[in-house]
Amino acid sequence: MSDDKLLVVKDLTTTFATAGGDLAAVAGVSFDLERNETLGIVGESGSGKTVLSRTIMGLQPRVNTTVTGSSIIDGFEVVGASENEKRTIWGTEVAMVFQDPMTSLNPVMRIGKQIDEALRVRLGMNRKDAKARAIELLELVGIPSPVQRYNAYPGQLSGGMRQRVVIAIALACSPKLLMADEPTTGLDVTIQAQILNLLDELKERLEMSVILVTHDLGVVATRTSRIVVMYAGRIVETGTTRDVFYHHRMPYTRALLESSPKVSNKSHTRLITIPGRPPNLLNLSDGCSFAPRCKYATDQCHLVRPELQPSVEPGHSFACWNPLPVNAEATLP
Repeated sequence: MSDDKLLVVKDLTTTFATAGGDLAAVAGVSFDLERNETLGIVGESGSGKTVLSRTIMGLQPRVNTTVTGSSIIDGFEVVGASENEKRTIWGTEVAMVFQDPMTSLNPVMRIGKQIDEALRVRLGMNRKDAKARAIELLELVGIPSPVQRYNAYPGQLSGGMRQRVVIAIALACSPKLLMADEPTTGLDVTIQAQILNLLDELKERLEMSVILVTHDLGVVATRTSRIVVMYAGRIVETGTTRDVFYHHRMPYTRALLESSPKVSNKSHTRLITIPGRPPNLLNLSDGCSFAPRCKYATDQCHLVRPELQPSVEPGHSFACWNPLPVNAEATLP
């Protein structure tokens, strides 16, 4: 593995055994991440982006789950590693900011103690040093009066403050890779901007890589260098942020862009929606999974699944039998 690649994912597949049969939530995903890079993983709910992020760091369910392929984080192969082996990289090499802080924080445990736990278990700090470091982390993520907040319970904090606490816990052991799964869901626009700005600032200060997982293309527009677009558990387009926004070839990417709310729209403008609904992963056809919802689909699209193919721009690829023209204009968010 090249020294500049912090993460290398190759043919990663996550399959759940369900009552209706085997469900491949992630199917043959491959990409890499350089050091100090921010990557966006986008797609509708159910596209597989959250399962992918959890599988990358080995947080998939222990039962009724099969993982194949490879996920190498700074030389450590996650797939096939035991729970004890994976614990050696959790926190120090990779950490995650979960989507809902109220479900990831213990409601009956003071937030300071929840930060202390990571420091004492993973770094072996004593109680005094762990408390001092926890207060430093609360200050680092912009929580006012950190000494007083150290003794607060999650329910005593606002949604934005709770999300900052979750980020503090994730940063406690100075990870090289931070996974942020929908870090601004449920927050108002002002707080969303504050949290995203905080992540940008911390990335530069701590020199870490960040993966932003979101359904909102507006979140990744100015904060990522590359984007991975997922649909039905697969990558359907990937490239630099500029290429995906301005030179996208996959109709699904265009549909995501056009369905995003735009500041330029007049008040009460009806939002554009993607027709149809995401496919049933238990009953996928042999063709393109997006074909039933795509106005460009042909018979070939319904019969044969397209693989990723290179576009004109280096590093830009897409999976489509009838791609949009190279210079196609889009209505961007």
